[in-house]
Amino acid sequence: MTDSILLIGCTNESINTAIWLASLNKSVQLLADESAVSHTLASYKFDHQMSALWQMYTQTGQITVVDTPSVAAYAWLFLDAQGVDKQLSSLFDTTAQVILSGSVTIGDVATLANEFVTSQVCYVPFVFMKDGTGFGSLSSPDMVMIGEKTLGVHTTNELLLMLLSRTDKQFVGDIKTVEFARAGIMAMLATRLSFVNEMARLADASGVDITTVQTVMGLDKRIGKDYLSAGWGFGGQTLPTEVELLDQFFKQNHVQSRLLSTVSQINEDQKELIFRKFWRYFDGFIDHKSVMIWGAGYRANTGRTTNSAIHPLLKLLWSYGIKTSIYAPNAGFELTEIYGDEPLFGLCDDAYDLVGSDALFILNWSETVLPAIDRLNQFGLPIFDAKNILNNQLIAHYTGDYHGIGRNHSKGEV
Repeated sequence: MTDSILLIGCTNESINTAIWLASLNKSVQLLADESAVSHTLASYKFDHQMSALWQMYTQTGQITVVDTPSVAAYAWLFLDAQGVDKQLSSLFDTTAQVILSGSVTIGDVATLANEFVTSQVCYVPFVFMKDGTGFGSLSSPDMVMIGEKTLGVHTTNELLLMLLSRTDKQFVGDIKTVEFARAGIMAMLATRLSFVNEMARLADASGVDITTVQTVMGLDKRIGKDYLSAGWGFGGQTLPTEVELLDQFFKQNHVQSRLLSTVSQINEDQKELIFRKFWRYFDGFIDHKSVMIWGAGYRANTGRTTNSAIHPLLKLLWSYGIKTSIYAPNAGFELTEIYGDEPLFGLCDDAYDLVGSDALFILNWSETVLPAIDRLNQFGLPIFDAKNILNNQLIAHYTGDYHGIGRNHSKGEV
């Protein structure tokens, strides 16, 4: 039993944790439904390392998927996994080493930790996890926070000590403080993105290029350059969820806050901004056109489209009978699952198959090289760049009209 570890719940985080632990010669059991595991792996097949390592470690038997809990030296619960039973706390005795992970309402993790009879309960929020590089995120995390039920218990947890040894940015405190810090970090990142998008709208109206302003702002060490890029806003599961959870926590504690609701409102509105530029460009005469869309993931190099701008954009385009062809190699599986029966939906495996298209939308670009302007110039379509993928040099060489976010170029900008 010494090296056995039971992970509970099927998520991208739990699967990558199993892989990371197996790479350290640990024996891992994942308590989850086989079909849920298969679906998660299919949804993350763009993470080639994850797929390959999972296959290797399940074949060698270091990772096994089980349907009933068993006695293990360590139990790691992923609280935001679908179907995880919080009553599992009754299964662990006073000797159990328990780790909790997940983004839930602030205070819920601390409450759950107190339901375990063991004092050896710790909380690890996955603030370091990045889609597409899950194994690398665990092997070399940017930072690690650990919340303890009892002071000092993390020092007896071999798994947490291994995790801490892989980063020099770390914090250990009580669970509720770590929950609060987790939400604060994510809400701050979301606020930065919404602020720069507000600045981008002002830049549009003022004839200033927000991409240059971003660069200048990033030179200030107090600000830095991360999470300071104007675009269609933020998506994924983590940031929107954390903003909502923190907003709820303000309300539960009867503390007034207008900031978080404003951040969310700006973000949702930003996702429709590029469509409005498209509508104005054609003076509203957009019915039954055809468009190409590059990218669908909530960020580059991911196949997940949770809270991505692709969803409101598609619904708006389809409401006008517009045919959509989407180049999104990483997200094709997920898009087909959601929209496969929509007659105006189509996937394309060639980004430059633009014959018959009336416009090009860019939501993301995951290729290693920038788009080829010479190939785009063969068509001269109006480009609506919701992530400011094209730099000023490429725009200068483009023969068609270009419309970015906060980049009021004289060529056809609205």
